[in-house]
Amino acid sequence: MPHPTAASGRDISRRNRSAAFLEGWGPALVFLCPALVMLCLFKLWPIAEAIHTSTGTFDPGGQRIDTAGFDNFGFALSDSRFQWGLWLSLAAAIVKVPVQLALGLAAALMLRANTGGNALVRAMVISPMFFGLPVTTFVFAYLFDANVGAINAILSGIGLPRVAWLSTEAPAQLLVLGLSVWRDVGVTMLVFLAGLSAIPPQIAAAARLDGAGPLALFFTITLPLLARSFQFAVVLATLASFQILVPVLMLTKGGPTGATDLASFQIYETAFSYFDLGTASSMSLLLLVGLIVVIALELRWLAVKWTYE
Repeated sequence: MPHPTAASGRDISRRNRSAAFLEGWGPALVFLCPALVMLCLFKLWPIAEAIHTSTGTFDPGGQRIDTAGFDNFGFALSDSRFQWGLWLSLAAAIVKVPVQLALGLAAALMLRANTGGNALVRAMVISPMFFGLPVTTFVFAYLFDANVGAINAILSGIGLPRVAWLSTEAPAQLLVLGLSVWRDVGVTMLVFLAGLSAIPPQIAAAARLDGAGPLALFFTITLPLLARSFQFAVVLATLASFQILVPVLMLTKGGPTGATDLASFQIYETAFSYFDLGTASSMSLLLLVGLIVVIALELRWLAVKWTYE
């Protein structure tokens, strides 16, 4: 039987450790609690619900009928249309990410340099962030309408043939990607602006004293010091690339001939047009796994290529 004094000493020591923990981590936990609650409600819980839904079959009213196990995953993986949608989503990311990064960095450098036309650049890049994506998509639908669109009217006015933007494969793909880039480039610009603001001006000043010109300064100083910003911007742009939905839903419906039949649109259509919630959930989880793999490869590549010593 332990001595009462020893037992009370251990209790006091345990209380002291608890008090020290609360004193050190208590304020942090208080501030983290709202974020953790939001993370659980809007990220972890939907993923858990999607996993549960992917293992069942449902009637059109959303009521679970039976347990399907992994049959929904097998059906999704063997579906040639979904395979095409995954490859198309990957191709969209390959095109969208570098274009968005280049435009975002160019806009950030222009605003940072405080050159003429900053107000116009700021309005063109940031304004899409303040309008809903359905609104901007509706504007694009009017501008690029084959019959009454302003773009075709301009082309006709300068003697060029009209373009069937929404019923021809390549123009439809460019239109969907262009709208997505325009919608998201403002976020990329803000990321690069934050990165540029964090670069100590003394470094650039020292490089200029050593005779570095604008190009040498950009490629040897600015770009390497923007490594963290590049990583973050690439992740955000990749996430947005695999989530392109509203432009396809409102403009092309996956056409023409499957040219814009992205995986995200197929998931939406499977869930809300065919009411196959189990298959839609399995498709979304497969897309999530693929997205995690792509981002992991990007971060690994960027960690190797973008270092600064």
